Amino acid sequence: MAHYRCSSCGNRTRFDLVSTRRTRSFHHFDLAGADTIEEEVVLHETIESVTCRWCGSSKAIEVFEEDGKSQVGGDVAAGSHASTPG
Repeated sequence: MAHYRCSSCGNRTRFDLVSTRRTRSFHHFDLAGADTIEEEVVLHETIESVTCRWCGSSKAIEVFEEDGKSQVGGDVAAGSHASTPG
């Protein structure tokens, strides 16, 4: 999972993310027909945009991957993060 930092204002905790996900999920329907998702696996996820919740910037977002390496860029979609089960 990626972590974000806004180099414009220093925010590290509040971001709006727009993403597209492809999932596989187990739905449990009770006798009345109510649906509960009991298990969900993300097969693929693409982060389309990240915007700082504090200052509104989407151009100054730094992306930190799990390995601690940083990607800097305003166009997060160009460096989309995809996750697939291992």
